[in-house]
Amino acid sequence: MDPSGQIANGTDLICPYSDPPLDEFTDDHIFPNFLGGRRSVRICRDCNSRFGHSFEAKAAIQLKRLQVFVSHFGLDLTRTAGIWPSALEVDGITYNLKSGPDGVQYELARPVIRRDERGKITGVQARSRPEAEQSAADLIRKGKAEEVNITESQGKTFHDIKLTVDLSYNPDLYRLAAKLVGNMAISIGLETFVRDSGLGSYLHGSREWKVSTGFCDTSSLRRLRPGLSHTIYLELGTPSRAVVIFFGGMQIFLPLPPASKDAFLGFLDPLSGEESFARVNALNINQPPEVVTESQARFWLAEINRYFSEEANARGAKHPPNLSVSGIDLGKPGASYVFVPVWRSKAKLWFTI
Repeated sequence: MDPSGQIANGTDLICPYSDPPLDEFTDDHIFPNFLGGRRSVRICRDCNSRFGHSFEAKAAIQLKRLQVFVSHFGLDLTRTAGIWPSALEVDGITYNLKSGPDGVQYELARPVIRRDERGKITGVQARSRPEAEQSAADLIRKGKAEEVNITESQGKTFHDIKLTVDLSYNPDLYRLAAKLVGNMAISIGLETFVRDSGLGSYLHGSREWKVSTGFCDTSSLRRLRPGLSHTIYLELGTPSRAVVIFFGGMQIFLPLPPASKDAFLGFLDPLSGEESFARVNALNINQPPEVVTESQARFWLAEINRYFSEEANARGAKHPPNLSVSGIDLGKPGASYVFVPVWRSKAKLWFTI
């Protein structure tokens, strides 16, 4: 990082994650592109591809569901597309949930074919007029209809639908968090630190790392960035450590090798799109306990829920969240907990034929 606080461009010709080091470079976002990240570092094409097709792709599915979940508070998270496929089934019909400008919207997961008692097709619910027109053309081409009338109609409005979200801490999410930390370290000129740490071996799955659920007080960190922001905090010293937070609600702790004292903060605001990286004063965040009892886990998850709710409310949630932990599993690799909120949404229009 230069004196102005801007991120330096990575110019090192050796990828800090690969072994043996490779020199065919490509851009890799610090915060993933699927979260809206724009700034990037240079790593080798092989690492970028391997990470993207292994843990990052799986973590993306989980975090996109979390994005939809946060949207249902009545927040606009449409800067990047957020969809939860086949999230909801009502009266035998499956719906996708997605982020909308005023909160969660739903749409048919697939066209719905309606038949009479003899099996004859009497109508099709489609997700858009082009899809309705294509379905109509297919029915006529197959001789199942002579003509088709397409009309636009108002769908149902769903009330008091319980949406259960399993937000498990798992190896894919842990590796993604570690990669965010590694990429920010690379961006500030700590390529050698990243290489010597062995973080690349962990990301490639050939080494274990004591990544854990962030059962630690992060109130001082949260005050330094907009609420609900994706956050990377890197504190160098003896020992070094990092904290990563996704959507203000999933908190991960990463221990790191000793280094010269310094501290850095990066955040990406999913509402405004603001992305920032800067040097900060060390916050001396405590490391989570190595052994956590169920009562301790419930306490910390309740604290994280409180942070989550307060930040959502501060960002203008139209439907303030009221979250509770209804299930917990402390087995490896971390904690799993389930939110069961009440979800309300306006209906999305569909087409009928």
